[in-house]
Amino acid sequence: MRIIKEEFIYEKSKIERLIDQLRRSFAIAKKDLRIYYNKGPVVIQGILFPIVLFLAFTVGRDIIPVYIVSGLMCMVLFLTSTSIGPVVFPWETRQKTLERLITCPISIKTILLGNVWSSFLFGSLFSIVPLILGIVVYGLWTSINILIIIPAIFIASFAFSSFSLILSVPPTDTPANTMILTILIKFPLIFISPLFMPISSDPIVLISPLSYFIDLINIGLGISSGFGEYGLLIDFIFLLLFGFLFLFLAFFLHGKTLQKRFKG
Repeated sequence: MRIIKEEFIYEKSKIERLIDQLRRSFAIAKKDLRIYYNKGPVVIQGILFPIVLFLAFTVGRDIIPVYIVSGLMCMVLFLTSTSIGPVVFPWETRQKTLERLITCPISIKTILLGNVWSSFLFGSLFSIVPLILGIVVYGLWTSINILIIIPAIFIASFAFSSFSLILSVPPTDTPANTMILTILIKFPLIFISPLFMPISSDPIVLISPLSYFIDLINIGLGISSGFGEYGLLIDFIFLLLFGFLFLFLAFFLHGKTLQKRFKG
């Protein structure tokens, strides 16, 4: 009986430690939002680029309102949720604040989760704006299904935020270096995704997580899925798989490169 009691206390302490780490990750997220949301790279990548790309894709084209809303929501969510992550690690490496964080009783996974929460909130909030505009301007409130759209925003924001952690893996203290890598990776993903158009059967769209989010928003706005009868289930499953794959890959890669940030 004593052994069982000791094991129970040990398991309880593990749960308490996990809760403590989660609380600390939320504190890191609060710090990231307060410091980085108005930085130049974040404003350019998260706010200005969606506007420019939206105009480039839509001006002079006759596009169905649903596809305008879903494409704009996807672009805004993807670019905003991936705008903070690539900046935080190089910036804090340069300012020597990352060294202070590492010496605190938190793990690298906790720091990364804090980056995910801040990007998650930043992206989720901004993605609501195109939805509201679509409802007001195009009168889409008659066909909208919030029970699909809201979970889709949250899951996609988690997936894209986890993806942004991978972009900050190179052990550099210069944010411009990660921004170059970000552009080289993010924009091809945007261009192969079916923005502002029906989802085709082209296999290349399947490798982009953006395609599944666009499909979910289309379904939530009354358009049938581009992936067939089970499209709704396929979209949610693949977005979750992408999200956890990106997150665990970021944990692994940052664990490999963390020490290199403090050399020299």
